[in-house]
Amino acid sequence: MFSEIAAAVSRNSLWLSRLDTISGDGDHGEVISSAFIAMEHQLAALDPSSVTPARVFDMAAETFLKIDSASARLYASAFRRAGSRLPGSHVISDDDFDRAFAAMASGIIDHGQTNAPHKNMVDAWKPALKAYEAARDNGSHMADCLTAAADAALAGSEPATDSDPLPFAHPDKVMDAGCASAVLIMRSMRYALQD
Repeated sequence: MFSEIAAAVSRNSLWLSRLDTISGDGDHGEVISSAFIAMEHQLAALDPSSVTPARVFDMAAETFLKIDSASARLYASAFRRAGSRLPGSHVISDDDFDRAFAAMASGIIDHGQTNAPHKNMVDAWKPALKAYEAARDNGSHMADCLTAAADAALAGSEPATDSDPLPFAHPDKVMDAGCASAVLIMRSMRYALQD
């Protein structure tokens, strides 16, 4: 799953940074990509049989905490919470992942700040969690729950639309980079875990 996320954010890092130049400091793509790539390098050095999913999430939290970025700190909190909800076994169930996803989303929602009318990661993760839990309650499989979450994250991230021909001149008319990376992350989770 982390490998899939690293590939997705790396492929889209320039786009994410371009979005971030509108209302941020223009480095979101570089920050998120470098963090997930650093995580990927750590995982590549491990014997898969020696590490548990809970430990992988803890490693991700430790990796992201080393990066001086608000979004990295939010993901560090998210991954720490997710790891704390998983058993110490080498294989986890769908129910275990449900709890980890809820914990991860809650970590971002609880520590992130709403900034209306400007959207941010909270605007992606809050509806995503609600959609994931609704799909799960309806008996959907994990991949379908993640599809619902990613779709809701995208819908929650969409800026207000109008006929303005120059949307990049207005931060409120362009998707926030943190929202965009959140959608990429959820879609990557779905691709990695759909089997």
